[in-house]
Amino acid sequence: MKKRQGFTLIELLVVIAIIAILAGMLLPALARAREEARRIRCRNNLNQLAKGMATYLNEHGDNRFYPCPLGRGATATTYNGAEWLAALYWTGVVPDPGVFLCPSSPDNNTNGRDIGCKKSGDATGTFSSQTISYAGMWWKSVTTVLGGAIRDDFPPNEPMASDDTQGGINHGEATNGGMAILYFDSHVEFKTNTELDITSATGSTGRGFPSPPKTMLWRLKN
Repeated sequence: MKKRQGFTLIELLVVIAIIAILAGMLLPALARAREEARRIRCRNNLNQLAKGMATYLNEHGDNRFYPCPLGRGATATTYNGAEWLAALYWTGVVPDPGVFLCPSSPDNNTNGRDIGCKKSGDATGTFSSQTISYAGMWWKSVTTVLGGAIRDDFPPNEPMASDDTQGGINHGEATNGGMAILYFDSHVEFKTNTELDITSATGSTGRGFPSPPKTMLWRLKN
């Protein structure tokens, strides 16, 4: 009798089918694991920003002033939340440009080059809301004539910063996603679309929120 060698065509097709089924089962789990890792890194970024704010207050702000974007006006409405957060980079308190980018966002500050300018509309023209993936509650910070944002007694459960949904939701989609939110007591929570309306959240305009229209407020679902 001749010894049988190799697989038959049917056996080979069966093996390929089994591999395809296993891959179909494993790939979604792998994608979920990768997104969860990105969410953890996103929350860590926001924690670093919270530490940066505390460091600025203690070491530079005399425990009275938040950072204010250099070269901007004397009122909070003349700069945006991204610039408010970017002031931590401009003052050297948070020197890592990667901290300002959500790992699930397409935003890019080109390793700090775009975030390096001191204000939007300057000669370099590189800073924009896409330079930073997070939005800050800049409009609640009252400023002095010299441009220093005065510290206020914000409630601990009030958001300081969060994922920016302007131009797209960072984590998932409107019907299946969420956003990371940093509160003034420095803790970070990830809320899903079942807990809040992320399409009417950070970066959205004209949704009935207080002026100016681009705020980092988010709306809880009833």
